[in-house]
Amino acid sequence: MLQVTTEATGPCRRVLQIQIPAETVNAEYGRVVADFARVAQIPGFRPGRAPTPIVERHFAKEILEETRERLVPRAYREALNQQQLRPVAIVDVSDIRLEKDLPLAFKVTVDVAPEFTLPPYKGIPLKSRAVSVSDTDVEEALTELREHHARYVEVSGRPARRGDLVQVDYRGTCEGQPLATLAGERAELSAGQDFWMRLGDAELLPGFAAGLEGANAGEERQVVVNFPQDFPVKELAGRQAVYAATLKAVREQVLPELDADFLATVGAESVEALRGAIRQHLQQAAEAAEKARLKDEIIQWLLLQADFKELPQTVIEAEARHIIREVVEENIRRGVSKEEIEAHREDIFSRAVQSAGDRVRVNYLLQRIADAEGLAVADEEVDQEVARIAGRYSLDPQRLRAKLEERGALANLRRELRLEKTLDFLLEAAAVEREAEAAGGTQA
Repeated sequence: MLQVTTEATGPCRRVLQIQIPAETVNAEYGRVVADFARVAQIPGFRPGRAPTPIVERHFAKEILEETRERLVPRAYREALNQQQLRPVAIVDVSDIRLEKDLPLAFKVTVDVAPEFTLPPYKGIPLKSRAVSVSDTDVEEALTELREHHARYVEVSGRPARRGDLVQVDYRGTCEGQPLATLAGERAELSAGQDFWMRLGDAELLPGFAAGLEGANAGEERQVVVNFPQDFPVKELAGRQAVYAATLKAVREQVLPELDADFLATVGAESVEALRGAIRQHLQQAAEAAEKARLKDEIIQWLLLQADFKELPQTVIEAEARHIIREVVEENIRRGVSKEEIEAHREDIFSRAVQSAGDRVRVNYLLQRIADAEGLAVADEEVDQEVARIAGRYSLDPQRLRAKLEERGALANLRRELRLEKTLDFLLEAAAVEREAEAAGGTQA
């Protein structure tokens, strides 16, 4: 019979000492030898006809390796059943000792899920906020839409001002030396030609755009730039540079009129219909944001009520790596340079480690609630989510699904959908106090 002892060596970490009896080892060893003998090709013998002792001597190392490969996984699974463990990760397999006529002993280190009691999760107290869209909100969104379709026309006879698109040549120095010696691969920080920029937008060079406001086309200016201490290019951090800049052209923004051409461009039948569509979109977005806020309140409530602190270290580390990857990818999408990301590397890492614990703890809580309530995700729901993601990125749903399956990401998608369904369930079961009701002292 398999001999197993289990020792807790840390939070959610167990070490299993496993020993397989010699008779079990010898029986499996004999089967492996027989399998080798059936196909062995040894000089002086026809394939599969060599005597067993000769096969055993000729393939001694390979036979022991195959015996180990067959016995260790089988014994590991049996040990888990015997000890009633559900590991979330295998940390290490070590000290494997295998010899013929002797017991096979080895050690397995695993991380296991935390043990905890679910807090009462129905009737979680929440306060919802009233959601409304004002006429001002609609007009601001309409202006943003017009700005998205705006033209920029060249102007003369007035200086550049905030919101203008300007074309500029520039070359910088620092302490009398060309800035190119400090900027390294970031050549755009030292000089540029025919460079277009919108005054008032995020700046490549801190304060450079402000130094161009009020200048006329053809005018030359000296612009002083003070790089902050946390500037991503370390050679420039905390230093002052002087740029010789020439403003070559000024273009101002011209918004499209609310006429038939513009309505046709945005697919609206009338101005009022466009305003109505904008209002509906803003209302839906506001309601979705409020729903997301309430779900976050549920998560915070569950974290406060949770009675467990210990978590599997391997799961924490994996979640931290996932968060770091998310943060880096989001920064890259926003146009943040690799140098700036690298400059904030330590901060990104520490924040990821800090939030990984809460994420993992919430996942365990939601999984247990989903188990208790029998919440599951149907294949049709997975297909719908794949189609939604494919539509968002203009991809073929079948090809996207194939890629997700190939990367093993489909199971993760199903798991995320189940957690989201659990949050929907908790929100539906919550005791929600509406903002209007709060004034009257009533509660749902």
